[in-house]
Amino acid sequence: MTEALTEIFRQSRAVLLDFDGPVCSVFAGLPAPVVAARLKQLLQDEGAELPQDVAELDDPLKVLRRTASFAPKLVDKVEAAFIGYEVEAAGCAEITPGVREFLDACAAEGRPVVIVSNNSEPAIESFLGLVKLREQIAGVVGRPIGNPAEMKPHPRSALRACEMVNVPPGETVLIGDSDFDMQAAVNAGVLSIGYANEPEKETKLARTGAKAVISSMQELAEAVRASR
Repeated sequence: MTEALTEIFRQSRAVLLDFDGPVCSVFAGLPAPVVAARLKQLLQDEGAELPQDVAELDDPLKVLRRTASFAPKLVDKVEAAFIGYEVEAAGCAEITPGVREFLDACAAEGRPVVIVSNNSEPAIESFLGLVKLREQIAGVVGRPIGNPAEMKPHPRSALRACEMVNVPPGETVLIGDSDFDMQAAVNAGVLSIGYANEPEKETKLARTGAKAVISSMQELAEAVRASR
């Protein structure tokens, strides 16, 4: 644990927590490339011609994001199918080690935690219910259905989460494992902690705005307790 990490929690009163990565591995049982392939097949079945870059995508969120630009009339259909696959994936997702301890530490300190994710709210709620974590979460902000352009790094979800707990952006911290998370934090004016669950992420997270970088969620519970 670093002093920088502890100081971030001293400066913040609420936590905005990304879902896929910090809370669980959403596509552990239903791999993301499989879901992406299903969405691309749906687009083709509906008569859409896939641009070359879309044909090569193996991330379903990126497929959804690009659909808005080359097949906007199919966004709702792709979205509905994707939500179904996400809920299916949530049923076999793997919880991230250390996240329970972190949420317990936040609860003990009266520090509200809001999930802020580009995944859908039905999938997030499904997983939280399965692992019995819902009571420790003050709110859930999933991606804006039908408007992929407002997914992170757009600040919308982070700002909405701040409003939910009535805490100003400058007194909140966003914890995430992607450059989009860090950029969303910068865009919303909130502090940020990068979760480098893969070694190569550390530099990218720091470069895109992370004020501190961790390699395991276990580090966070200790930092919260040390920030008293």
